[in-house]
Amino acid sequence: MTKPQARKEKRKFPVRHPAWNAWQGMFLIIVVYLLEYPLGWLNHTQDLATQTGLLRFVGIGFTEAFLYFSAVALFLRLIERPWSDTGFRRTKFIFLVLGAVIGIMLFLAVGLLGNLLMRLLGTPVPQSFAEAVQGASYTWELGLLVVLGGLVAPLKEELIFRGLLYPPLRKTYGKGKGILLTGIFFATLHLDLVRFLPLFLGGVVLAWLYERTGSLWPSVIAHGTWNILMTLAIWFGGPKA
Repeated sequence: MTKPQARKEKRKFPVRHPAWNAWQGMFLIIVVYLLEYPLGWLNHTQDLATQTGLLRFVGIGFTEAFLYFSAVALFLRLIERPWSDTGFRRTKFIFLVLGAVIGIMLFLAVGLLGNLLMRLLGTPVPQSFAEAVQGASYTWELGLLVVLGGLVAPLKEELIFRGLLYPPLRKTYGKGKGILLTGIFFATLHLDLVRFLPLFLGGVVLAWLYERTGSLWPSVIAHGTWNILMTLAIWFGGPKA
């Protein structure tokens, strides 16, 4: 391989030869879980209809994201790799627009599929985030949840699933299987059997978007758009406490 070809290969994203493997990515997730468990952060919050419960839920969400980014920052420092290896790199404006469009499409497609599955399998227990949105009484509370669901959660989850797990899975199993396996991990770690298929679909599309654009930012925008539309749909369509 000539030097120009080598430089071109290094610029390809997602990284073709990541300096880490999928097991190390999973280990980071487990480490954060182990930090959260004794603090009780993994338990379902019982008082989401109250302001105190909602604020605690939002605080946990922000702090959990901080833990993940801190763990990844330490890990990247140890292996001497830049943040851009995880996909946080500049991209074309048209790809950001594509992310927003795909986020709208995901909201519609996942919503339709979810409604169909609920008719067949029954209505599952609401997720904590949905309960928090239903329990929000003021627009400022809704604003906090929009920031959490539309920005903080997408940044965290895209870093974990598409930034950390997808590149080594792609390297080991190829692009197609890597995308499918990333979707499976994404759906499985949400611990929601009835919503597994819709979440799997979303995970596959978000991994494909990363592969297509070479940057995590379009996936973050797609994920955030999906979550924000879902949040607003719950807010305007459900009862408020």
